[in-house]
Amino acid sequence: MERCFVRQVFSSDPYLGNLASVYLCTQLTEYKDTKFLQAVAISNATPATAFVFVNDTGPHLIRWFSPHSEIQFCGHATLAAADVLNSLLSLHQGRQYFQAKNHKICVTHKTAEQYVMHLPQAQLEPSSPSDAILETLNAEVISLKQTQPKDGYLIVQLQGKDKIVNFDFDEAEFSQLTRRALLVTSVEAQEPKSVYFRYFAPQYGKKEDPATGSAGPLLAEFWRLPVNQIYNCYQLSSKGAYYQISHNESTVCIYGHVRQPR
Repeated sequence: MERCFVRQVFSSDPYLGNLASVYLCTQLTEYKDTKFLQAVAISNATPATAFVFVNDTGPHLIRWFSPHSEIQFCGHATLAAADVLNSLLSLHQGRQYFQAKNHKICVTHKTAEQYVMHLPQAQLEPSSPSDAILETLNAEVISLKQTQPKDGYLIVQLQGKDKIVNFDFDEAEFSQLTRRALLVTSVEAQEPKSVYFRYFAPQYGKKEDPATGSAGPLLAEFWRLPVNQIYNCYQLSSKGAYYQISHNESTVCIYGHVRQPR
């Protein structure tokens, strides 16, 4: 049986989204072998590989690796895994659960190519980064917030979509100053239900992630989006990515398309 598959996630013309590999582990010992999983992720050469151990009696076990290291969480690879299990293994379930090391993720199948990933709300607090970090951003910052862990996220508001598109920074210097991933974001007054952003994590091997589902809860909390309303999220990387988000008091829903690579 074929064990490795590739999916294209968060793509909606003209946004290409990002590729993810899905590797099905046949033995629990294989799933736990970090060196083996890292070697497979390197050979796959996709931005992320989800390793899944199918569990018929409970949530499927899942781990994520880039070609550089293990990842705490990868949203687009999780959706790719849900599509593989749904379509290729005939696990046509309306709802799937994945168990990672520190959290459980629910994915529901909505239409032929659309899935919904259910994630917990993010907790943010005002940020007062050092002058050195602000200097590396080389941009007019409107507001900043961050997550609690020191290796979490720094979310920065810029003035307008064009500032997001043209944003650049000194990745080497930024990586020396903080372990936080960087999320830059903006909204447009004439587009009340659209959020624009880009995501950077140079400390973990690659400067920019072109399609980032884990940003959804951060964006919902940062912009204080009204509950039970659907917002369009545009990731303005070179490839571009598109998905939608909504949330209630406890959960953020990420609506994204998953398809075979074109």
